[in-house]
Amino acid sequence: MYQRMSVEPLHESGAFAIRFVIGNSAALLDVGDIDNLIAELGQIRAHMLPPPPSQPEQSRSYSLQADPCWHVDRSPLVEGVVLLLRHAGFGWIAFSLPPPSISKLDMALTTQPPMQLAMSSIAN
Repeated sequence: MYQRMSVEPLHESGAFAIRFVIGNSAALLDVGDIDNLIAELGQIRAHMLPPPPSQPEQSRSYSLQADPCWHVDRSPLVEGVVLLLRHAGFGWIAFSLPPPSISKLDMALTTQPPMQLAMSSIAN
């Protein structure tokens, strides 16, 4: 039997935390705990079915990160480049881009794409 979960953000003594309550049990998570939980949930979600859609959904609103921090690196483990983007809530996310994807991205960034999504729902 599943029990309801509640999540309550806290800010006490200058520190941020979140209290998770499930049934009669509670856990208090600080920023490091939350970062670890997000990373673990992301890894678990990556193996669940159905997978996330391969294209952005037009009916969904996406969190827009204006001018995010980014970093490009090369790795001896992959052909192409590793693109890292910083999301305010998820932290740094790394993407391995093989040469064909780099070419497609370059073309997409240098040409005027058609307007497909409303400005308030552009995916990063």
